[in-house]
Amino acid sequence: MSIKHHRPLLSVENFSFGYDPDKEPLLKDLTLTIHQQETILFIGPSGSGKSSFSLCLNGLYPEAVEGWAKGEMIYNGRSLSHFKKGEINKEIGVVFQDPESQFCMVTVENELAFTLENIKTPREEMAEKIDAILSAVGLAEEKHRPIHELSGGNKQKVALASVLLLNPKLLILDEPTANLDPASRFEFIQLIHSLKQERDFALFIIEHQLDDWLPMVDRVIAMNRHGNILLEGKPEDVFYNQVEKLKKEGIHLPRIVETVLEAHEGKVLETNRPLSEGDLVPWINSNDHLMNPITREIQACDLWANEKSEVLSIKNVSFSRGKKSILKEINLSLYSGELVAIVGKNGAGKSTLLQLISGILSPKTGSRLLLNKKYEAWSEHDMRKVMGYVFQNPEHQFITDTVYDEIAFGMKLNGVSQDKIEQNVNQLLERFHLTSHKWSNPFALSGGQKRRLSVATMLEDTPSVLLFDEPTFGQDAQTTKELMQMIQTLQRQGTAIVFVTHDMDLVDTYCEKVYVVNGGEVSFNGKPDELWQKPEILHEAKLRLPFRVRINQLLENLHQNKKKQGVVRAHANIH
Repeated sequence: MSIKHHRPLLSVENFSFGYDPDKEPLLKDLTLTIHQQETILFIGPSGSGKSSFSLCLNGLYPEAVEGWAKGEMIYNGRSLSHFKKGEINKEIGVVFQDPESQFCMVTVENELAFTLENIKTPREEMAEKIDAILSAVGLAEEKHRPIHELSGGNKQKVALASVLLLNPKLLILDEPTANLDPASRFEFIQLIHSLKQERDFALFIIEHQLDDWLPMVDRVIAMNRHGNILLEGKPEDVFYNQVEKLKKEGIHLPRIVETVLEAHEGKVLETNRPLSEGDLVPWINSNDHLMNPITREIQACDLWANEKSEVLSIKNVSFSRGKKSILKEINLSLYSGELVAIVGKNGAGKSTLLQLISGILSPKTGSRLLLNKKYEAWSEHDMRKVMGYVFQNPEHQFITDTVYDEIAFGMKLNGVSQDKIEQNVNQLLERFHLTSHKWSNPFALSGGQKRRLSVATMLEDTPSVLLFDEPTFGQDAQTTKELMQMIQTLQRQGTAIVFVTHDMDLVDTYCEKVYVVNGGEVSFNGKPDELWQKPEILHEAKLRLPFRVRINQLLENLHQNKKKQGVVRAHANIH
């Protein structure tokens, strides 16, 4: 892609931002440029200020919050401070990780019409513009649908369409696929790729999961955990030559890069550095002396399989909302020290099933046992002592004004002494990298920090059952690794753990059993390796094979094609 370097589209000069003038700023002296049509991948550890920076870039911060900023942002030669309110938002559009936070209307058509009304589009031009943008994002057939009926992936496309109607010159994507099922995530990234080629906009992508974005990226900018720019450069230079700096900050490396570096035992590579799965497969094939097909590093805790006892079971459970059936005849068993995944497409009923397991919801029909005792026989207080639940949206759990009080709340209810509370809370704060936020409001934390706090509140004691809705959502590499180590420690102590997750690599690496929910029913129940051999189920549930399996299948196809070509050549030589 040719990038117009003669004048930056947007320049950031010595920019700092903070929420409290009496505390250290969140962002410190940032200086960077974004050029016309350029694609930048903006990465950094959880809590480093990436999302806050994106909202500064389009003028929402600091005005929309109690915050302060200094330094300069210049868009097309003009300071952002000189734009009228709302004017810069036509030039710089943002798509957030939660599309519903952007919607104002009920139907897809009305949502898009609302955007056009805001920019004073003549009414006679609206229908044509709406049809054109819906066709561009693949939603032509959903024009008259209520937004709440759409899948997560289609909701994200509506949010994207609303922003694209403004014809922005800079499009900011803040973890736009974090809430999407694996197939919808890949589809959304491919859509962005094709729109980028068709339309004249620069792209600024904030992400933790990097691989699928890399083929379209021109430049990478990495933040450190202190709010400074750590480094920037071409993706191949950043990811292959700056590995130690990235790892030190807990930043995810692309799986493609990890695979190559492991084969080369971490040595710096100056040439032949693949950044896509399509490039990785021939690289592996030409370097087969360095590596075998990628093996599964099984982290599942199988050591105590013979000691497991059933801690929870649900039988023939069904659930409806009004007249709409959500789940039908669900059967599920959970054993001590077991890690089980519940997977499926957006809207399949996964979170509803987790809430039925937790006792938050009650089924229409069926029975549930926890520690061999019917759910109905448990008091709410006693049930919460043995079973913890971590919501998909951590904010739904917060009930106090400080991080300290949030962690201490359950201990106080259970009559723990003040000295013991102080000791336990400080240990959990350190364990979850929240010590510096001890007296912060939980709602003021970053997305990743909120998730860590929501987990910390569940770990006063070792629970018998721990339920997670998207546990690694918004987490950087370091905190994801630490969270999984903590979960495995709990497994070894006998805690049974259930994940609702879209992360198939996590399922492949850690889970002993997986339930696929599709159409309100369990369409599969078994080991992950068995699921990867069921293409029809994967397709129906909008799941995607984990990285390890995808690459090995591509390698196998390559070897099969070589064999065929060899047979054809041999046959030709004979004749």
